[in-house]
Amino acid sequence: MPTWFRKGIDPGTIITLDQPVPSQWQIVKKLNEGDSQLTEAEAEHTRGCRLSFATTKLLCRDPTDHTKHAFMRIYLQLPYRGTEIDDADTRASQAATIVPQELIAYQELTQKSSITPKLLGYRTTPQDKSGPVPGGFAVWLAWEMVPGLRLGSKKRPDAFWTLDATEREEVRLSFVMSLNNMRKVGYFPDKVALSSLVWHKASKTVYFIGFRHRNVATGPSKGTVPDSKWIARFGLAKPNSDAWLKKGWNEDTSEWKW
Repeated sequence: MPTWFRKGIDPGTIITLDQPVPSQWQIVKKLNEGDSQLTEAEAEHTRGCRLSFATTKLLCRDPTDHTKHAFMRIYLQLPYRGTEIDDADTRASQAATIVPQELIAYQELTQKSSITPKLLGYRTTPQDKSGPVPGGFAVWLAWEMVPGLRLGSKKRPDAFWTLDATEREEVRLSFVMSLNNMRKVGYFPDKVALSSLVWHKASKTVYFIGFRHRNVATGPSKGTVPDSKWIARFGLAKPNSDAWLKKGWNEDTSEWKW
């Protein structure tokens, strides 16, 4: 996959954000890149709901305090596939302005929640003539790296199951409290998985992370689902069968692995 971020993201580079107040973040390393480039036909088929763009996620730190880390994502509008070598005016005709759902999510969660990452800053600006889509959107946003142990991983064994039984129970108790708080806020992380949870042992707090898609519609409503089901869905317990997934389940968890 070709990279659309060929300059401006080298380690050591300092990026300045201007909203809601000026801040600076120094790039430590690039974590990943995503390509959501579309053809014009694909964009039109979705009635304007989708745009052609690329993203990159960066690990950053405060240049004046190297112990303070943050994540940053850059959104960059791309020309429709097949028009990359068209003249600048033609590519500029595709320009659009957006506010990423992720930015909206962190703006709202920063005001409403104490168990999710806080928005640390952002910047939006049109691309210049040298950009892939002159006048198209370019958005930078930085959010807090919450303290603690991430309980799940895509590449390694889940950290949660390396904890002793007493601490695992502490995690579950905190999770239920955090889950109820998220229900009140009206948000839910993008993925129902251990990788969406961070455990801060010192404060006995479970944080929820991962709000790129601004999941405000599909989270649980208070009282609609037994907490034991959500404990299982997030991987904080291992059911002994699939009975808990069926209607009329008797809520017997005595044979589950805790």
